[in-house]
Amino acid sequence: MRLGPLYKILEWVLLMKIHYLVTSLETGGAEFAIPDIVTTLKNLGHDVSIIACEPRDRGAVPRLVAAGLSYRLLASRRRFLPIILASYLSIIRQDRPDIIWTSLSFGNLVGQCAGKLLNIPVVSFKHSASVRRYTYRLRNSSALWIGDSQTVVDYLQQQMGIPADKVMAWPLFQYDQHAPQARYWDGESRLQIGSVGRLHEVKQYAALIDALGTFLARYPTLRNRLQLTILGDGPERERLEDKVIQWNLQDIVLLPGFSDQVHSFMAGLHLYVQPSRYEGMCLALHEAMNVGLPVMATPVGEMRDAVQAGKTGFVLAGELDVALASALQQIFATPSVLQEYGRQARRYVATKFSHQQFVQAAEQIVARLPTTTH
Repeated sequence: MRLGPLYKILEWVLLMKIHYLVTSLETGGAEFAIPDIVTTLKNLGHDVSIIACEPRDRGAVPRLVAAGLSYRLLASRRRFLPIILASYLSIIRQDRPDIIWTSLSFGNLVGQCAGKLLNIPVVSFKHSASVRRYTYRLRNSSALWIGDSQTVVDYLQQQMGIPADKVMAWPLFQYDQHAPQARYWDGESRLQIGSVGRLHEVKQYAALIDALGTFLARYPTLRNRLQLTILGDGPERERLEDKVIQWNLQDIVLLPGFSDQVHSFMAGLHLYVQPSRYEGMCLALHEAMNVGLPVMATPVGEMRDAVQAGKTGFVLAGELDVALASALQQIFATPSVLQEYGRQARRYVATKFSHQQFVQAAEQIVARLPTTTH
């Protein structure tokens, strides 16, 4: 008889039903992390359903398919909050979860509204050190906030004013020892520089093209010595294409669009660049380090720790054109630094972001999840 209540408690813990509610399935770090997040929660014994408010460009779908994960859409295109919320409430009436776990701003909003209406605890991911007004106003509607990096955890506490006991960290990157490895630059062939990300103003790709154009105008003999490829798509595509024409860089800057072959793309690079205005974890940069690439990035988000000048790469601090020019001058003067930085970069992610550390973070969060009744 004594084991009865204890058994019921353990059964509830192991069989928690979670709705993982995300804004969309478009190309992006938060969306690309879904397979690892959901698979880990499932491996910990929980029933997890993936629900997206809208599809957008569906860039994350191939990763879900590869992981054997299914998903549901609340709408086939962009819709206003009342329509999306009504669709989600209809699902809840048939499949009520114990936890609504939300990701990204609009997904957080929908989940918080549904949780308040139906008295279901909400756990929310935060993926960057920035916040929409409605997210800030509704910050207390989530029982627990998860930062995808220590930078975001600090932001949640210091800028959003969320108590420390309601904030936890789950760095959304794990080292993959089987990832293909990049070949180091020989100093003679064309230097292949690349970046992966949504073509959005927050990534500052327009400023990067301006900085590269300025550099090559000053050092025209290096025009045939380098190439920049930005893999991704988004609302800034037309502006970036105009920038390329403006600087006459059509043979130097390539914008091939979206591809789900990110590791293969990175393995063909010699240097990875990420000039973002703000970031959280920045999965793309850490994946670049995983394949052994030296990195060049602005000191924001988790990149502030990962990109270490003179060790794993080059910090783009201050004026972007000045910082980029300084880094490229050093690279062309001493090509061997890229090989050493690439090795250090891979060693950094292998040490700090192991699979074991990823799972342990998940276990600690699950132990803190707010409880409800079936």
